[in-house]
Amino acid sequence: MSPVKMEDVTNPKMTSRINLMLLMDVAGATGGEIAEAVGYTQSWVSTIRHSPMYAQQREQKWAEMKNKVLEKKSDSVVAGDPVEIKMKELAVSAVREYENLLAESNSDMVRKSTADAILDRAGYKPHTEKTKVTVEVTEKMANRFEKVLNYDEPNKNAGQAKIRVTQEMS
Repeated sequence: MSPVKMEDVTNPKMTSRINLMLLMDVAGATGGEIAEAVGYTQSWVSTIRHSPMYAQQREQKWAEMKNKVLEKKSDSVVAGDPVEIKMKELAVSAVREYENLLAESNSDMVRKSTADAILDRAGYKPHTEKTKVTVEVTEKMANRFEKVLNYDEPNKNAGQAKIRVTQEMS
């Protein structure tokens, strides 16, 4: 059997099938999937895939694909993601709009809400802490509360205080 020459591989009849095999192989297709797609038997696909010329072309195709991916990444690193760039431009426009509202609005309410929004975005959030009050209840007071609110029968738990505490969230 004579060695495969580059001219044989670039034969117009073979190019589309070999290229399809190469692309499917690089993409991770199995031998059966490749055979079905190109119309060869699995044994013939296996023979082609194990030939040195095919292996060389597969490595070359793999390198081309890798370079294309790397070039695309390097372009996006240098130029930036177009969506992210647009969002930053819109953010700058939004800040200008806030600036105009803060400086030129006739309504005190609009200026205050704009100022609050700007401060909030800048990390200066308003203090929303509630005042905490601790009330100590004596046993006598707890018994009276129990009687008045009918939490429990007065004689059932004589001498024990019950307190229900609920926490309010803002």
